[in-house]
Amino acid sequence: MKSLTIKIFVFLFFPLFLFSGFAFSANKQGRQKYWIFFRDKGPIAADTFADIGNRLLPKTRHRRAKVMRSGSLVDYTDVPVWRPYLDSLSSRSIKPIVVSKWLNAASAVLSKKQKRDISQKPFVSHIQPVMTAKRRPVTEVKPLGKASVFPQNYVYDYGQSLAQNELINIPKVHDLGISGQGVLVAVFDTGFRLNHLAFEHLHVVAAYDFINKDATVDNEEGQDTGGQNWHGTIILSMLAGFFPGQLIGSAFGADVLLAKTEDVSSETPVEEDNWIAAAEWADSLGADVISTSLGYLDWYSYKDMDGKTAPITIAADLAVKKGIVVVVAAGNEGNSAWHYIDAPADGDSVITVGAVDSGGVLADFSSRGPTFDGRIKPDIVAMGVGNVGVAVPPREGIGSGFTNVSGTSAACPMAAGVAALILSAYPNLTPMQVREALLKTADRATDPDNNYGYGLVDAYAALMYWGEPEGLPEKTELAGAYPNPFRVSKNHIMQINFDLTQPTNVSGEIFNGLGQSVKTFAKTLHTAGKNQRLLWNGQNDFGELLPSGIYFCSLKLGTEIHHLKITLLE
Repeated sequence: MKSLTIKIFVFLFFPLFLFSGFAFSANKQGRQKYWIFFRDKGPIAADTFADIGNRLLPKTRHRRAKVMRSGSLVDYTDVPVWRPYLDSLSSRSIKPIVVSKWLNAASAVLSKKQKRDISQKPFVSHIQPVMTAKRRPVTEVKPLGKASVFPQNYVYDYGQSLAQNELINIPKVHDLGISGQGVLVAVFDTGFRLNHLAFEHLHVVAAYDFINKDATVDNEEGQDTGGQNWHGTIILSMLAGFFPGQLIGSAFGADVLLAKTEDVSSETPVEEDNWIAAAEWADSLGADVISTSLGYLDWYSYKDMDGKTAPITIAADLAVKKGIVVVVAAGNEGNSAWHYIDAPADGDSVITVGAVDSGGVLADFSSRGPTFDGRIKPDIVAMGVGNVGVAVPPREGIGSGFTNVSGTSAACPMAAGVAALILSAYPNLTPMQVREALLKTADRATDPDNNYGYGLVDAYAALMYWGEPEGLPEKTELAGAYPNPFRVSKNHIMQINFDLTQPTNVSGEIFNGLGQSVKTFAKTLHTAGKNQRLLWNGQNDFGELLPSGIYFCSLKLGTEIHHLKITLLE
């Protein structure tokens, strides 16, 4: 890895702006954004569920099968909102913003007259405001001194990120060759800038901006404020960054989905309908874990933090029921008038994460429990004071700086990474089994409370809760491809699998029967472990679907070259 020539250290105290509620109010025209909940989904055809199931991606099918073994892989919540209901809204000049099949609802901006009119319609169950949160601007910036030197006896050099990893026993899991490989983690945040050395290895499966409705998750000129991408970039790096000597992410070997859901403008509230749309998107793409660091308070009171009132909480728990581990920051309201956790951290199935310092002492800003209905929250704690993440680079060039940040936002990706490590070793575990492993092995499991929950995470103990995983492979080799033959219309993605005895640079090409190169895989660093993989969608370097036929894959694993025959079917 290239040595650093410039080191940038900035202190961002996230509790100052992450979880601040504000009074729900109408705009000057008396228009507000509401959820319109429908009474039903209209007539449902006999073959609807089968049709929806047939359209699920293989990864989504596999994940759902873990929690829906006894019946269909789809249910009523997967049926789309009935189109005539949406048409009825449009005929009244009501434009749906987000349509949620899970909630059987649509968000829309309504005038008082429109709200009165539509609430009387027989197909409308009820109407309630879309919940919001608002960020305060960063108000404290302090440069840090020279990086400390930590004694390290692990496979990887964690640099200044050792404390946040070692406190919850992550390096011991990484030493087993488990880094999150094979797991798809969806990160919901403000935006992401990826031109940093710590992201050179990162495999982004898909990305979407739910604010501006496009595929650009970095700042967009004329649409985003200058600091829009800060929080998401830093949080992503704590989970998936890899820069030995400075920063090792908690699950740096995982694949990621990036969802830009949170507007940081001082004038614009962050609205829950973006989050719910992102959750349904992540489910459709096969996400195994959702990591999210924003909470919602507006127009709610503490009695609504009961796990069944806030739409975002209902959606988060639904994601768990569909097989996704949902990890949520507890909130930074511990020393505010609100004090308690916020939505969706009140969910009964999500994993809610509080923050401690490097000595394991609870941060004063970390939101407390219980939920209004008396359940213990947070569930667990991880380090969230002075965590190391990347410093967001300029748009041009390659970044190499790092920063320190604090907040339950920083604790969340550490715990989400541990969930990914567990699933990497045991891919057939359900979300509730992952949750059980984390809670039952935390350091206060026998005496939980509403400050620390079940206590400090122990990644190694949580991994061993379900038995000892396999160790590193005996040799570096190409393990094969799945499925092979590969039918694009049915399988969508082929996995080219290989085993590595140590971290290795991997590159490759796919050739047609004439020996012509049709697809190139750029050199990327992969972690040690079994079943490392490259993904191929049957397209060439220009995004064109290749014709059916026999192809040959040449894979360079370090200095070794391996070959594999592939059958592609359209």
